[in-house]
Formats: sequence, structure tokens, C-alpha cells
Amino acid sequence: MQPDRESKEALADDWTRLVARLQDDPRFHDSTLAAGLFAALALGISADSRGFSNDFGLSHALVLREVAILESEMGLVSVTKEDLRTQRRFLALTPEGETLATRARAAA
Repeated sequence: MQPDRESKEALADDWTRLVARLQDDPRFHDSTLAAGLFAALALGISADSRGFSNDFGLSHALVLREVAILESEMGLVSVTKEDLRTQRRFLALTPEGETLATRARAAA
């Protein structure tokens, strides 16, 4: 079932507020894209790299770079599954990522 227009608009507003809140965190100062990807994952908008790149009209290579940063450098997401043919990476928040998402949502 597709969400209605009001639901989509409310979700977009939530995403925008969460991205803005995340940008207050020093880890996200240099990357709005990482904040956007993290927020989309936290809100259940996109659960994989290819879906996020398609939803937001971005190059999958750029999204994969941010996935690597969120995973390896920040420790906020983990790759739960990978399609080697398409390079799609399915993502989940780590416990640290869940904590950050909860705090950021409460403040947004």
C-alpha cells in the first residue's frame, strides 16, 4: 500500500528536520549526504544503498562512499547483506546508530 500524499509530506518534513538536527553533530559537519542517508535509514525511508540513490536521484557510487564512511569511520550503520552483482548494500543501524537516531529524533 502506497502512503498518501499527507503521509509522504509528513515523512519528508521529518526527514528534513532529522537531517538538520544530525548536522549539529560534529561527525556530520562535512557530509550532508551522510546525514541524509542516516536519516532515511532511521526513518525507514530507504533500507539499502540502491533504493536511497534512486529515491533521491543520486549516483549509487556517491551513496556507497557515504555507506563506507557511516560504517567504517563512524560505526553508525552496518551492512547486513550485499548483492555483488549490483553492489547494493542493505543497511541497519548499529546500537550506536540507534542511540544517535533516538536522540536526534527527540530533539528534531
